[in-house]
Amino acid sequence: MYILAIETTGPLCSVALLKDNKILAIRESKEQKNHLRDLMPITGELLRDAAVDKKELNYIAVSKGPGSFTGIRIGVTTARALGQVLNIPVVPVGTLDGFCAKPQSTSGASGGRVTCGIINARRGQVYGIVKGFKPGGPYMLTDILEILRDEVLPKGLKAEFFGDGIDAYKETILKDLRDLGYELDKDFFFADEDYRYQDAGSVGLLAFEKIGKGEVLPAAEVFPDYMRKAEAQQKLEAGELPICKKPLI
Repeated sequence: MYILAIETTGPLCSVALLKDNKILAIRESKEQKNHLRDLMPITGELLRDAAVDKKELNYIAVSKGPGSFTGIRIGVTTARALGQVLNIPVVPVGTLDGFCAKPQSTSGASGGRVTCGIINARRGQVYGIVKGFKPGGPYMLTDILEILRDEVLPKGLKAEFFGDGIDAYKETILKDLRDLGYELDKDFFFADEDYRYQDAGSVGLLAFEKIGKGEVLPAAEVFPDYMRKAEAQQKLEAGELPICKKPLI
């Protein structure tokens, strides 16, 4: 069984080819936010190098969000198109759940590791997940830190952060947890930069589990999961954009 996995919700787009639950190869774009330009070329390169024809694919897996609104649309649209052309099912995977499917850590955290995925949603907001304690959803960063302070770290468990929320809120996280006596690289960890973001390999591994549970869809039934409205849409509905202002007379 071959699975082609697509990840476009983060800074870099990536694709992975899996045979069952074994990752055969991964390709990643070289520059950030070039998803539209890079996705199909690196997909073709991946299949050529693996000597697997697209007609041999059994499933398309895709990260459905949350994350970059534009990135989500590119990934889901591509997955739907491939699924329809090849007449194979698509497996939508929650981006935050993908963090929990990462096979190993490179940060040194081990034993009792609790994955904490945070994607920057600006203004103190994140799309977050704390594996086993808080399901994926839109939260304030303070909500995530509260769970760590009250339920995870007091049990002697270690927390490991993933996602670009680290880049945006690292200092806030450090101050909050250090003020309570918790130590970086002992009680909590920031995943290494070359490992902390979304990746297609994790999408494929999680998709393999979902396939076993029958959680697959026809391509036409796969849709993005933005988890919230775009900032421009929120401002439009609130009447905060220039086009909403009455002209001066």
